[in-house]
Amino acid sequence: MAEALPVLWQAEWCPFSSAVREVLTELGIDFVARQVEPWPDERQRLRDAAGSDLTPVLETEDGRIFRGTREIFAHLREREPWQFDAAHRRRFADHRDARETDVPGQLIEYFRGTDELESGEGTPAEAEVLDVPEKNRYELRLGDHLIGLAAYRRRNGRIVFTHTEVDEACSGHGFGSRLAEAVLEDARRQGLEVVPLCPFITGYIESHPEYEDLVPASYRDRLNVA
Repeated sequence: MAEALPVLWQAEWCPFSSAVREVLTELGIDFVARQVEPWPDERQRLRDAAGSDLTPVLETEDGRIFRGTREIFAHLREREPWQFDAAHRRRFADHRDARETDVPGQLIEYFRGTDELESGEGTPAEAEVLDVPEKNRYELRLGDHLIGLAAYRRRNGRIVFTHTEVDEACSGHGFGSRLAEAVLEDARRQGLEVVPLCPFITGYIESHPEYEDLVPASYRDRLNVA
């Protein structure tokens, strides 16, 4: 028989739902995410199940209902955490800059096909990398075409890379490496420490250990440097 799982009535854009999902992650609790309609007056299913039309609502494995973050958190404090709770809390703190930027929005635009990136004709050597601080990103351009970007957050002598993306038609042809090399060289030139939250930048540093010294010691032990 399938294992009974708690059900979280939630919406991705709801910050209260997001907070509950983080706590469930820290506690190691698998759950079913139940989507809700956009507006409270449309949520008849939720009202029938929980007597409320506000998110989040948690229905436990034994059918108990907890409404709102305070009720849910009071219940979850009674749960035993798993062995990775401290590590997840650390990663949550590490990713503060990613949460405060619009990385999810950028990825959603890619899914919807409304992102800014487009293909271009040329080689990685011909591509130009520009820092656009008003948009908190580096841009990779071939002529007038924006073919890639590296989003960042700059604070207290550090630059935190949160998301790197290259147009799908240009992917696999060395353009991402051109972008990564340029932004890391620019960080070195400016004397900035580099926090690579973006998996692509992390992977580039791991395969190019000459940039490892840019990474703060507290993050360096998480790199798998070749």
